[in-house]
Amino acid sequence: MSSGGQIAMRIIPTILCGGSGTRLWPTSRTYAPKQLQSLVGEKSLLANTVLRLKSQANCTAPVLICGQSYAAEIEAQMKAEGAPLSAIIAEPMGRDTAAAAAIAALWAKKVQTENPDEDHVVLLLPADHHISDIEGFHKALDAAGQAALAGYISTIGITPNAPETGFGYIKRAETPLKNLSSYTVAKFVEKPDEATAKSYLESGDYLWNSGMFAFAPDTFIAELSKHDIEIAKQSIAAFEQAELSVDLNGLSHLSFTPQAFSAIPKNSIDFAVMEHTDKASVLPADFGWNDVGSWSAAHEIADSDSNGNVLEGDVIAIDTENSLIRAHDKLIAAVGLNDMIIVDTADAMLICPKDKVQKVKAVHKHLKDQGHAVADHHGPGSTAYIAQQKSRARDWLFNAALPFWIENGLDRKNGGAYEAVDFSGSALTEMPKRLRVQARQTYVFSHAALLGYAPAEDALKVPLDFMLRHGQRPEGGFGHILSPEGVLLDDQADAYDHAFVLMSLAWAYKATGDKSVLQTAESVMDFVFAELRHPVRGFREAIPESDALRRANPHMHLLEAAMAWMSLHSHSRMADLANEIVGLFNTHFCIGGLLREYFDEELGPLPKSYPAIDLAVEPGHLIEWTYLLRLYEKLTGDSTDATATMEAFADRYGINPLTGLVVDHVHPNGQMLDAPTSRLWPQTEYIRLKLQAGTSHDLDLALHMFERIADDYMTFDDRMPGYWRDQLSADGQNLLDRAPASSFYHILGCLEPLL
Repeated sequence: MSSGGQIAMRIIPTILCGGSGTRLWPTSRTYAPKQLQSLVGEKSLLANTVLRLKSQANCTAPVLICGQSYAAEIEAQMKAEGAPLSAIIAEPMGRDTAAAAAIAALWAKKVQTENPDEDHVVLLLPADHHISDIEGFHKALDAAGQAALAGYISTIGITPNAPETGFGYIKRAETPLKNLSSYTVAKFVEKPDEATAKSYLESGDYLWNSGMFAFAPDTFIAELSKHDIEIAKQSIAAFEQAELSVDLNGLSHLSFTPQAFSAIPKNSIDFAVMEHTDKASVLPADFGWNDVGSWSAAHEIADSDSNGNVLEGDVIAIDTENSLIRAHDKLIAAVGLNDMIIVDTADAMLICPKDKVQKVKAVHKHLKDQGHAVADHHGPGSTAYIAQQKSRARDWLFNAALPFWIENGLDRKNGGAYEAVDFSGSALTEMPKRLRVQARQTYVFSHAALLGYAPAEDALKVPLDFMLRHGQRPEGGFGHILSPEGVLLDDQADAYDHAFVLMSLAWAYKATGDKSVLQTAESVMDFVFAELRHPVRGFREAIPESDALRRANPHMHLLEAAMAWMSLHSHSRMADLANEIVGLFNTHFCIGGLLREYFDEELGPLPKSYPAIDLAVEPGHLIEWTYLLRLYEKLTGDSTDATATMEAFADRYGINPLTGLVVDHVHPNGQMLDAPTSRLWPQTEYIRLKLQAGTSHDLDLALHMFERIADDYMTFDDRMPGYWRDQLSADGQNLLDRAPASSFYHILGCLEPLL
């Protein structure tokens, strides 16, 4: 109960962990922002923000709103720092502070419903401020909370002590609100020039805008609905679709579907609500606040020596005054310096006069414009680098690729998926439709639906229905190629196609629960086992058979399909198929520790008289088989010794040292073919395999390869529109004038572990 007969309240501190703090480069970076760094003392700014709320008796443990990429890192850091949280709300992408405030209000409404005997107030706080007067801070929170309970959206204004031009200002009314310490807001003012800032300081009516807010959840939602209905509506929709889990320690995790969250318009709380509402109030406060917005601010609040220096790490300072010097892994000797900033990190150093620290932001912008990695993260292996690449993968998949292929890659008139698009994004509508593409796109959209991408639930039916309606042969099984309208042009029953039919049906059945899909899958299994089985061993290439050599590749995809049925549905018949194909790998496909591509009628090795391309090794298939065999080991416990040899061979001989890309073919002795090429799919299989390993080194290799394919295959005129190049020459030239839809299957497979 608060003193003086005021309304009892329970404060829910909600900390916004966003922003990049670019004026504090090189310690703070785009994907390693200042709030996660130790700039003042030993703990991070975020940890200090959480810990200073522990002694506020009427506060719950804080709620943290952060990017999904940082959630795990933040949770681990807070646990290590002894900084308790009640919930982590993970945003799949940033939508600015109005959306964050709306989500905070909706979360508080949920808490209020579960605790109806308490009046809850949201306290919205930045994660990166320094406060020296903790008792004064707590008193201000109580006062702002009382204004919130009285029906106001209360912001905390800092009484200025200097004509700062780096802050926004709030002009307050002349007299306080009745029975409150807060004032009505007269107006919000953007960052002023120095003369104007001096006039604000002299008037005594202006306060620094601290970015702290207190409000009752119903009040904020009502005002947001009045002044920006679209943000309110979409925030409510995203919140209702969000997934809530609670771990063993009682920490709640709220995560959103990317599609729903991305629909929320971006806007700040000031522009969306505070500048329009008649319920805005401001509480004047002075509790030693500093937004740690620059290196000079960091120097000001840190403990300094008798010469005014802040020295961290291995530093010698002679005849040096009023300077901040932070050493990383080397000695820094400073002689005769005054009012300087020197900050060293593993890969960059800043040297700057204190009166020029506002220019550091321009350094960061220049580095960003040049595409320099030091703008974004602290180098390979850093948590920021990992977060950056995961965020890039997630954003491309959910905000570019899936929307693009659902909008442009599906034939809504005739049914089915288009075979390819050109590099303007237009579907090649006259191309015949291969059955395997229908199956692969069914898999893609089924998998996406299971990942929470709602539009894929409808999209998966387009290629699935087309495949089932037009692709089946009267005598059983599926044909090979269809016209754009669905006429079966080639009724050959191809084993490779049937492998993808089986895999797509496993995922479609998981996504839809449709029993007819299961029934169709069982009939396909019957056809494969009865009609496609080879009389000697393994499976035929096709019916009717051609004179082509037999291949390991259709068997590999049958193994992949079998394991999909094993892992998704615990299917025993397909488990038997997986066992059979792994046996064939061990006895026939793997020769001298290496997978071969082509075989004679009895799956025997080809004589050396065959053309070099038939005898060549495909590093992409070495990688793909290795991944699948290790997945088989995970499912069954049975290992295959050759996987280590195949991975080592692919790593040693399968990557072009000039491009860093996996090549399409090499000779069995490891020698690279003349004019090597690199298709997209081997790169994706490389990523998937390295992610499967789970070591930090392999993760780094995978993320570097993702960077390469994002830049070399997926970027067009500095944009990543959602389609791709399929094959590059050794000098980086594109070799195909279209983006085949069939590659999406490979891409999704490698991105899924990054999501």
